Amino acid sequence: MYQFPETNKFRAREVLELDFDIREQDRARELYVELDEARGDAYREELLYLLSIDEDELKAGSDRYVKVIFSGHRGCGKSLELYRIHQYLNNPDRYVSLFIDMERELEIAHFQPEDFFVTIIVWLIDLVKKQELEVDLKPLNTLAEDWLNEDHEVRKEWKEEQGEAASVEAKAGLGFWDWLSFNMGIKSFFTGTSKISRTLRQQIRKEPLKLQAQLNSLIEQVRKEVVQKGKGRDLLLVFDGTEKIRYEIYKNLFVQDSFLIRELKVNLICAVPINAFYDIQTGVTSDAYERVVLPMFKIMDDNAHLFKDIISKRVDLEAFFAAEALDIIVHYSGGCPRQLLKIASTALRKALGKKVEKQNAEAAIHLLGQEMFERLEKAHVEIIQQQAFEHADEDIKELLFSLAVLKYNGKRKTNPLLNEFIPADER
Repeated sequence: MYQFPETNKFRAREVLELDFDIREQDRARELYVELDEARGDAYREELLYLLSIDEDELKAGSDRYVKVIFSGHRGCGKSLELYRIHQYLNNPDRYVSLFIDMERELEIAHFQPEDFFVTIIVWLIDLVKKQELEVDLKPLNTLAEDWLNEDHEVRKEWKEEQGEAASVEAKAGLGFWDWLSFNMGIKSFFTGTSKISRTLRQQIRKEPLKLQAQLNSLIEQVRKEVVQKGKGRDLLLVFDGTEKIRYEIYKNLFVQDSFLIRELKVNLICAVPINAFYDIQTGVTSDAYERVVLPMFKIMDDNAHLFKDIISKRVDLEAFFAAEALDIIVHYSGGCPRQLLKIASTALRKALGKKVEKQNAEAAIHLLGQEMFERLEKAHVEIIQQQAFEHADEDIKELLFSLAVLKYNGKRKTNPLLNEFIPADER
């Protein structure tokens, strides 16, 4: 159990690590720092307008289902901000909002485009069960079972897997999608090498429109039910945790085969990394998406205290950070919350859990800057030296994604961690 702000030097190290998720903490609200003072709230107001929110209510919408691409610099706080937006929207006066963390729900290394649609089905069925919605799932189950029964070996494996299902679920007459949700979970299902998972992906790939039609039928039923039962005024799907999905998968889903997403009869928000955002923005199907960007936090004298608050809410500053050291850490964060925490946690390790002094902060900055510099290719270094950041070339997009170039409300700047390694007079 953590005690915020932490005074224990080992737990202090843990709460500053990048994988420490404040959303999982009982006191999450106390740990959150509102950054609108520095980057504004225009992005949020724009997003709510696109979703027809006015005066805290969902107003009568149209038959045009909005597909929002939500992006921002890696480490700028997309996941946390998107989760808070989801929490606001998930209200009977607004939406039944489903927040789907792809990194948690799926094995990102094995993710395929077909898994995106399977995930939607499983989450909608889970919603149907939890909210006791009157929805006919038979067509979807019939479709999946027809696909699986086409091959003798797959049919045999499917029967064996059904036999291993819990008796209660078997007696309940649950179909394929229920079995997938309750017995295996989609992460383990698609991570494995079963014939069932391979066949399901192949069939979706071969007959995508058939699945799309059944999925839209399910969506329409769910939307109707949540309204009639007063759960919300419409349905919204929010996808996050997608930054580690392979780049070519993004292009397949959102550019090459984007019609499958565009034709879904539901409002949808999907977070994507900044490099994928540029491909979507410049692609031939770009008009099919609404695009919202979360700006980077630009540190100024009058707002630096907000970044210090991110640290002070987690750990006791008096115990762990000298004022001068904290000022240095905030400056070298470059306005990126992720980088702020990375420098702070590295500095605390350098100080061995004792109070971080100026030399510890500088040692951490040198180490992280060196690691970043060593990952750069010669072409990247030349771009940084010349400050040639304004175009959307592949090398520049790669630098944006890797944090070597920070972006503040449309303006790009070299990451301060690289100052020592790429002299200012050469830039």
